[in-house]
Amino acid sequence: MSEILLLACGEKVPEGRMRGAPHPALRATLSPPSRGEGSRRWMLVALLAFAGSASAQPYQEKIVVERILVDARVTDSRGNPITDLKPADFRVLVDGKPAKVESVDWIPETAASRELADIDKPQPEINTSLDVPAPRGRLFIFFFQTDFARNASRVIGQMEILQKLDAFLDFLEPEDRVAVLSFDSHLKFRLDFTDDKHRIAGAMKDALLTNEPNTPPIVPMPSLRSHLPPDVLKNTSSSEEALLVLGNALLPIPGPKSLILFGWGLGTLVGGQVWMPAVYGAARQALESARVSVFSLDFTQADYHSLEVGLGKVSADTGGFYAKTFHFPDIAIERLTRTLAGHYELEVRKPDTRVRGLHTIEVQVNRRGAEVMARSTYVDRE
Repeated sequence: MSEILLLACGEKVPEGRMRGAPHPALRATLSPPSRGEGSRRWMLVALLAFAGSASAQPYQEKIVVERILVDARVTDSRGNPITDLKPADFRVLVDGKPAKVESVDWIPETAASRELADIDKPQPEINTSLDVPAPRGRLFIFFFQTDFARNASRVIGQMEILQKLDAFLDFLEPEDRVAVLSFDSHLKFRLDFTDDKHRIAGAMKDALLTNEPNTPPIVPMPSLRSHLPPDVLKNTSSSEEALLVLGNALLPIPGPKSLILFGWGLGTLVGGQVWMPAVYGAARQALESARVSVFSLDFTQADYHSLEVGLGKVSADTGGFYAKTFHFPDIAIERLTRTLAGHYELEVRKPDTRVRGLHTIEVQVNRRGAEVMARSTYVDRE
């Protein structure tokens, strides 16, 4: 089956090396010896030497403990971030098994949250080299689903978002950087990472169009340009595939990122159920590997529609949230502002599940009324 059911994803786990197959080094040892007395004498000497060295050296077993870095956002019932949690307050399950939370760090991401955390320090100078890590400040990707068919409920909804453009720009900190992309018939790269609010506003407005934008100019790191070649953009044929392309492009850039998906839906409605395309599994893994959380703002002018389920799924899978902007856009923007004030970084020791490949992760908090946003899976590094 080329597609997977949304509410019961059954993605294949990549198969590892076949168990029971002999190691290549052992094959040479186990191959038949050459005939002749000289060969037998040589083998006897080699075996005696091996036995002597083995008895002289104590046996040592190498144990590898794998640790997982998990980004988590925790808010109270009003949407305010909870900032005083300790390792004992978290419970993490990997494949349903308890995993030890070894450390928890609260990372404030705005000036106000840093002041509350009492760790505000003089800012370092921003390097412009193409080989250095990203500077301090949040990284946002504003990704617009622009309906190529020009469905009225979608186009009007996207226009309503632009009416709130100032509110989206006001919550940006001076050091934050925003890249803007859109998808209609294919993926379009409209603006590389910048802190210029005037250019951000222009790119957000242009995303309503279905024109072919000019290639954004080269900018200092962090930058997406070298990871988004024109042929890849033009060959991206769905919003789900666009998420895969963006996840791969963002992987070389260190640190967490937030993708704000201004959209109208993901997946396909078939037989009364919403199905996600097969590419979604790879897209989710790419986003999680790049530490990208998706926050879906559904601008469809409707109280309910089937494809909102797909928007909710990608947000839940990557540690973001889903919100409608139809009736109360200001509430959605305010929730986004509060949630993005900071996050926790959890260092988790992976339990011995004896399985390599794709694993589920569930993060819980021992605090009444708390909402936890964290990725739902991870893939082994080796």
